Amino acid sequence: MLDWLFQGLGFVSAGLVALIAVAFGLMFLFFSGSAALILGHFLRFVREPRVAGISLGLAVGLAWIAGLWLAPDAPVWGLAALQAGCGGVAWALVRWTRIHRALQRGLGAGLLACGLLFALSLFAPSPSLGGVSLQRLGQGAVQVAFALGALAGIGLWPLVAGGLVVHRARRPVEWWISVRYLLARRRQTVISIISGICVVGVSLGVAVITVVLSVMNGFSHMWEEKIVGSRAHFTLHSRLGEFPDYRALRERVAALEGVEAATPALATEAVLRMGGGQIQSVVLKGVDPATVAGATDLVAQLRQGSLADLAPADGSSGVAALPGVILGEQLAQRFFVRVGDPLVLISPTGGRPTPLGPAPRMERFRLAGLFRSDFFQFDESYVYTSLEGAQQFMRLGDVVSAIEVRTHDAYRSRQVARGAEIELGGTYYARDWKDFYPGFFQALKTERAMMFVLLSFIMVVAGFIIIATLIMMIMEKSRDIAILKTMGCEDEGILRIFAIQGLLIGLVGLALGLGMGLVITVNLETIQAVVERTLGIDVLPANVYQLAGLPYSIEIPQLALVSLIAMTLSVGATLLPSWQAARLDPAEGLRYE
Repeated sequence: MLDWLFQGLGFVSAGLVALIAVAFGLMFLFFSGSAALILGHFLRFVREPRVAGISLGLAVGLAWIAGLWLAPDAPVWGLAALQAGCGGVAWALVRWTRIHRALQRGLGAGLLACGLLFALSLFAPSPSLGGVSLQRLGQGAVQVAFALGALAGIGLWPLVAGGLVVHRARRPVEWWISVRYLLARRRQTVISIISGICVVGVSLGVAVITVVLSVMNGFSHMWEEKIVGSRAHFTLHSRLGEFPDYRALRERVAALEGVEAATPALATEAVLRMGGGQIQSVVLKGVDPATVAGATDLVAQLRQGSLADLAPADGSSGVAALPGVILGEQLAQRFFVRVGDPLVLISPTGGRPTPLGPAPRMERFRLAGLFRSDFFQFDESYVYTSLEGAQQFMRLGDVVSAIEVRTHDAYRSRQVARGAEIELGGTYYARDWKDFYPGFFQALKTERAMMFVLLSFIMVVAGFIIIATLIMMIMEKSRDIAILKTMGCEDEGILRIFAIQGLLIGLVGLALGLGMGLVITVNLETIQAVVERTLGIDVLPANVYQLAGLPYSIEIPQLALVSLIAMTLSVGATLLPSWQAARLDPAEGLRYE
C-alpha cells in the first residue's frame, strides 16, 4: 500500500514539475510577444540613418568584444557579422512606416500565436489537426518562436536601445510624467506600496536566481575538476582489445596538436579482500609511474607513499617483495588497513578449470600508498598498481588496454580526440571524459534548469503585480490621462508613458537584484560563518560534502539571460494596461469632473 502511495506521489510530483515548466514557457512566450508589441513603439525614433548607424555600430563593437571575451579561440567576426546583418535588415524594415507597423505587430502576434498553438497541442483533446499531429505542431511552434525571438532580438535590440535614448531626448515630458506617477505621493498610498513590491519582487527574483545558479555552477565546476583531475581528458582504445605497441603509440599521440601528455594504462575488474575477510568490488588499474603524472592528478592526490613504492624493493622478502597497490584513503580507513599491510585481489576468471567453469584466481599485493581525490566513485572503486603488476595479475604479456591523454583544454578534448582517431586510423577509438558519467552531468544540468525555471516564477509573479499596479494607477489617473489627450497627446504617447513605468521598474529591480545577488555570492563564506556561529551547527560537514565552503562560479551569459527575462517580463506586463490607457475616452474621463 505504501509503495503504491509513494509511486502515486512521485507521479504527481513529476507531473507538477512538468506543468510548472510548461506554464513558465507559455507565460514567457506571451510576455515576449507583449514586450515586442510595446517596444516597437520606440522604433520610430531610430529611423534616421545617423541614429541607426551609431546604434548598430555600438552593437557590433559590443558583439566583437563579447566574442573575444567569451570565446577567444573562436572566429568572433561571425558574431559581429550576424549582429550587423540582422541589425541592417531590421533597420531597413523599420525605415518604412507600413512595414514597421507590420513587423511590430507581426512579431508580437507571431510569438503570441506560437504560445497559443503550444498550449493547444498540450491540452487539446484531439490528437491531430488537419491530419498533422498537434504535438509536432506545438514543438514546431516553440522552435519557430525561439528562432523568431533570437533573430529579432539580435537585430532589434540596438535599435530599441537607440530609440529609447532618442525618445528620452525628444520627448522628455513622457519620461517626466512616468517618473512622476511612480514617485509622487498619491491619494491611494496602496498603489505606491504595490509599486515598491513590484521592484522588490523583480530584485528578489534576480538576486535569488543569481545566487542559486552561481552556487550550482560552482558545484558543477568543482565536480568536473575532480573528475578531470582523476581521469584523463580522453582515452584511446583498440577495437581488437589489448595492444602491445603502446610505447610508440603513446609518443605518436603525445606529439598531436592540443595534447599535453599521454600515458599507457591497463584496467580490469577485481575483488579486493582484506585480512578480516571483508571484500569490495574494485577496478584494478595499472599505470606507468614515469608518465602518469602528466596525464592525471594521481601524484598530487597521494596522501601516503609514492609511485616508486609500487615496485618491490630489490632483495626484499615476505610482504615487501609483493607488488604494491594504492588504495583510496576512505576505503583503507573503512577496512582498517595501513601502508605496508598485505592485501588479496581476486580475479573472477583465470584460475584452474573446474566442472562449473574457471575458478577465481587470487594474487597477493602490498598496500604501498593511499590517495584521495574527494570523488566518491574514484576513492571507493579504483585500486592503482604498476603496469607490470596489472599484467601479472591478468596473466598478460607486455600489453595495455588504453592510452590516457590530457589536452591543453579539457572542454575541447572531444575535438582533439576526433583528430587523434583520424590520425591513427579506424583501429582506435576515443572516449571523452564526459562520456564516462553522462547521467551525472545530465542530472546537474537538469537540476540547474529546473531550479532556474522554478525561481523565475518569482519574477513572473512580479510581472502580474506590475499589471495590477498599472491598472489601478490608470483608474486613479483617468482624469489626468483625459486632460493629456485634450491637450493633444497622442494615444501612442499615453501608451509609452505607462510602458516606461514598466521599463523603469524592471531596470531598478534588475540593478538592485544583480547587485544584491553578486554581493551575497561573493560573501558566501562570511555568511556561512555567521550562520554557523549563530545557530551552532556545521552547515557543510567536511566528512560528508568533502568541502569546507560553498563553491560558486559567476557566469556572464547566465546573468545576461536572467537580465533578459526580468526585462521581458517587466516590459511585457505593461501591454494590457497601456492599451487600456491609450483607448481611454477623454469625455468619459472628464464626465464627473
